[in-house]
Amino acid sequence: QRMELRSRLGVSHPKLLAVVKTMEDNLEEPLAQTDIARMTNLSTRQLERLFRKYLNTTPTRYYLNLRLARARHLLRQTSMSILSVALACGFVSASHFSKCYRECYGRTPRAERAPG
Repeated sequence: QRMELRSRLGVSHPKLLAVVKTMEDNLEEPLAQTDIARMTNLSTRQLERLFRKYLNTTPTRYYLNLRLARARHLLRQTSMSILSVALACGFVSASHFSKCYRECYGRTPRAERAPG
């Protein structure tokens, strides 16, 4: 069971929670930062400040990390192909996905799935 968003993030700012929920609901087809800001009645600058203040990162980096965490879960828990995992997490190509994954986790998606 998923922990309540407020508890997982350790923040209670309603706009920030709304933004993160929007991101989590749109992993397969990621939204542009400007669209997320508009959907939550924030300017892109306000959005950036919220993420800096409460999560110590940028909205773009946070969104990418959400997508990569989802990909890691899929690689470990399913038999989906690497391309299918990449597409399910909003990456347009397996090579771009592999590059981002390696930068984040220090290993390739294929190595993540390998036994041992």
